[in-house]
Amino acid sequence: MIGLFPAILLGTLIVVLGFYLVVQGLRRSQKPAVSIDEYSKAREALDAVFVQRAAIERVFSIDDFKFIAGTGNDDARRLFLKERKRLALLWLRKTQKQVAKLMDLHLRLANYTYDPNPGFELELNAKYAAFVVISKMVLLLLWVAGPFMATRTIAYTIRATGDFCTVFSLRLERVNATRLSSDLEYLIH
Repeated sequence: MIGLFPAILLGTLIVVLGFYLVVQGLRRSQKPAVSIDEYSKAREALDAVFVQRAAIERVFSIDDFKFIAGTGNDDARRLFLKERKRLALLWLRKTQKQVAKLMDLHLRLANYTYDPNPGFELELNAKYAAFVVISKMVLLLLWVAGPFMATRTIAYTIRATGDFCTVFSLRLERVNATRLSSDLEYLIH
């Protein structure tokens, strides 16, 4: 009887996971058509992520921390660390939201491509999964250790964000823009 318990648990887990995937598939199929405006905003969002990359690298620069730490003023050091942590958390949350929106748009754009490619879809999904996992780890590290103790993981997050955005930009290049709905059609539906 005890040996049956793991099999029942595994079976239940498979049924629940299958149900979840079906529900997610239904939600995706109910998403509205992609408008030309959304397509344009995706390019703007990609550009913004790349521009923010340079700024956030400066936020995590150890040089500023070394300068503040060298002054010997503990209040200034605490305030500096608090503000950099706040900036790092804001950046990470904003980046997570932007990448999630781009992934949602990617799923909706899949029907508008010139040449559907399962390998490309798999690569983009892998890049997205890597970004999600790494960014969640960084979020935890930022809360626990602060921005300067998590610099290596933050560098991985910045790289994972860049990798995802690079692959996503290929998606935008493969979109047949003539098949996108106009803003007027989008508002009617």
